[in-house]
Amino acid sequence: MHASPIPPHTPYPEAVKLVPQAALSLEEPLLPIQTELPELPLLQDLLPVDRLQITKRLRIKNVLFLRGKKNRFSVRSSDQKLLYTIEEENNHWWIGYFCYGLRPLELRVMNVQGTEVMRIHRYYSCTARVFPCQLQHLEVYSPPGQLIGSVEQQWSAVRPMYIIKNCDGDTLFCINGPYVTLSCFRDVHFQILRPDGTAVGTTSRHWQGLKHALILAPVSDKFGVTFDGSISVEEKGLLLAAALLMDYMYYDA
Repeated sequence: MHASPIPPHTPYPEAVKLVPQAALSLEEPLLPIQTELPELPLLQDLLPVDRLQITKRLRIKNVLFLRGKKNRFSVRSSDQKLLYTIEEENNHWWIGYFCYGLRPLELRVMNVQGTEVMRIHRYYSCTARVFPCQLQHLEVYSPPGQLIGSVEQQWSAVRPMYIIKNCDGDTLFCINGPYVTLSCFRDVHFQILRPDGTAVGTTSRHWQGLKHALILAPVSDKFGVTFDGSISVEEKGLLLAAALLMDYMYYDA
């Protein structure tokens, strides 16, 4: 058998020349850049709000069965949207029966999802208008464990005076109450001011009639707070805490 002759070498045409692998440049697809979204504050429900309506209800079952005197609050916006539910807690069942509105307590503020967004801690202070042996002091935390400010009473023999401070101790607001805090046949307003005297809002209690005052007020009541909508949510939370303190100080039976 004779081997077939080797054909002469013929060069490849230009169209079919092989390109070296190193010359191939395949661009890798660009991965989307992951950007972290700013974390919204826990009190984000207060962002569009400039008025809060607060309804207080006494937990009657606890009172009847000697489990302590505790209040429950619901906080709504001006369009009646439920924002927060506030539960009062105290350590001893007898505190509410003997200390009344001066009792030490903790208020847990929860949103509609049941998440605790703010906690208010109040110490016991035997406050008298004439002899200022102990003045009111209330601390506000959001989230619980992180101090955002406090509400402190200033001594005055004539009218109620309070200041609201941030976590650094700087004064944010001053609250001046009326000379007579009794809400009998009239509305009562506590003025909220900046340290320079600029009006920011009010915390108010409106007269709801004689029947309500004699029968319903000890177990159910309403009050509210208005403020400039442009202030921060932390400042709005502090004003909410101040409005609750005014209720305990002057209207809790």
